[in-house]
Amino acid sequence: MKASNVSRVVASLGLVGVLATAAPAIAGNNHQQTGTAGVTVSDDTIESRIETAIKKDSALAARNIDVESERGRVTLTGSVKTADEKARAARLAKVDGVSAVVNELEINPNADRSKVDTAADKTKEGLNKAVDATAKGAEKTVEGVQKGVAETAKGVGKAADKTADALDKTGDKLSNASISTRVKSGFGKDPMLKDVSINVDTKDQVVTLRGTVPSAAAKARAEEITAKTEGVIRVVNDLVVQQ
Repeated sequence: MKASNVSRVVASLGLVGVLATAAPAIAGNNHQQTGTAGVTVSDDTIESRIETAIKKDSALAARNIDVESERGRVTLTGSVKTADEKARAARLAKVDGVSAVVNELEINPNADRSKVDTAADKTKEGLNKAVDATAKGAEKTVEGVQKGVAETAKGVGKAADKTADALDKTGDKLSNASISTRVKSGFGKDPMLKDVSINVDTKDQVVTLRGTVPSAAAKARAEEITAKTEGVIRVVNDLVVQQ
């Protein structure tokens, strides 16, 4: 074989080798998101880490904050009391693997009061006014007192029924974020689960639990607390018991 032909063959083989070496490097860039050490971090793991950080924060633990991660892009929704709390939540959300934080938290000075509490206060105020009006009417005559008492008893009974219905409807309309926060708060108060990282995802009042727990008892306890939380209609327990 001539020397010129040999050179061409060597050059061709060299080009093939370069392409073969470059291919894995190109393919390696298709991870969803990577952490500081170059290790892929799943969205579930990111959500769990952020929720754990918020749950352990004294200023934010009781707030309605929902965390959603999609390909490392984190969105915060719900409500906090102050602008400082909103900024604090955004800082806590910047965990390993997060590429961006979309802070949609609403600032509400009454964020620590639930809708149920507000409805109950209004109902109590209305009942007090009704009782006062009945008492004034009863002072006119004995007959008026007797009739007033009877009518008051009926009115209070009807008002109590309406109040129960109103509270039930209010509970049914609890937002997904509120339900998730209540479930997380329940975990934080339980000795078996307070230090366990559990991801809570609520959609249409159906709560899905994900993460790793130290024992089957912890898994069962998490499901029990979730099922008893106001507003929850069903629990999907995808927790994995640590081997």
